[in-house]
Amino acid sequence: MIKYLRYTLMHLTLLAVIVSIFAGGPWILVTGAVAGAFLFLGDHFMGDYLDEPEYAHPGILNALLYLVLPLLAAGSLAQAWMLGSGDFLGIGTAIQNMTGFDVFAARAQTGLASILGTIVVLGVLIAAAGTNVGHELTHRTWSRRDMILGRWMLAFSANPDFAVEHVYNHHARVATIGDPATARRKDTNFWLWVPGAIWHEHVAAWRFEIDRLRKIGKPVLSVDNSMLRGYAMVLALAGIFFAAAGWLGVAVFLATALVGKLTLEVANYMEHFGLVRVPDEPVQPRHSWNTNKRMSSFVLYSLTRHSAHHEQGDLPFWVLNPYPDAPEMPHGYAGTFLAALCPPLWRRMITPLLLEWDAKQASPAEREIAQKENALSDIAELRRTTLAAG
Repeated sequence: MIKYLRYTLMHLTLLAVIVSIFAGGPWILVTGAVAGAFLFLGDHFMGDYLDEPEYAHPGILNALLYLVLPLLAAGSLAQAWMLGSGDFLGIGTAIQNMTGFDVFAARAQTGLASILGTIVVLGVLIAAAGTNVGHELTHRTWSRRDMILGRWMLAFSANPDFAVEHVYNHHARVATIGDPATARRKDTNFWLWVPGAIWHEHVAAWRFEIDRLRKIGKPVLSVDNSMLRGYAMVLALAGIFFAAAGWLGVAVFLATALVGKLTLEVANYMEHFGLVRVPDEPVQPRHSWNTNKRMSSFVLYSLTRHSAHHEQGDLPFWVLNPYPDAPEMPHGYAGTFLAALCPPLWRRMITPLLLEWDAKQASPAEREIAQKENALSDIAELRRTTLAAG
């Protein structure tokens, strides 16, 4: 049973965040710091997880994925209630009657720092739980139920394009110049790269959806347009925040969604940075940065086994191959995530890994592409390899 229970770590984290929001004051900041330290230190001290256990009851794992949606909804309702001055949906009265805890007094002690903390902590969790699980479910294109649930999870980060662009464009074009979610070797500053990535991903999603609708003879402006349905989901969530806390609620919802979107883009950035592939050749494990750190694997539902995911995107997370020989991130997800936010540190950490990939994993054709990419990079050591090769 323990092999199932370890995938409840994200649920426990979400519950802790919900409680901390209602507790008011500094508790959301404390909870966020503890959760981040737990993941970072767990990766550092607990080593790799390379097991491939069999699961006799995959329905339990699916139920855990589905449970993320009501927990996300509860977290957002807690945030919306905290921002208001009344008792939206009678939530405060219900909690006070059940627990005896005065949530109204706790809310009165919640200042700007705690509101900002909620935006950051809940935003990161919306990505780590909602976008991550939504990503898993929207790959199940054979299940309308799972795709709808996944798209609702993506709505919390105002990210309707992901279910389209990621599944149908990113997986087809990963590690090529045609993929806006793959950062090139010249893109060593995440903060400069991310605006263009977000824009081009959204445009790519619209292009795919327009082309799909035309092929099946449906108008673009119709309920058949999954992008428009995604916008409607986002508007529905924004409407709940408006009902609870007016325009302040809408602003905080959008800010939280932006943090969630940026968190996703950091993941995109570090999962494929600088890797190259010959277009139209098969995607191989070497075209993604992998990590098998134990804590990240359990908390993030094996998103860490990214090489296997790109080899066959519709496989459920519990059957992914660890591929210990695939390109490896410099740390687990938490450590690599933090490094990606700091361009000088990122350049220092990723450069030797790229040089090793060029020498040991790239095909001859990929090595030629890599040399051209190195010539465009602002990393001097990469440019020197181009000169040496010439």
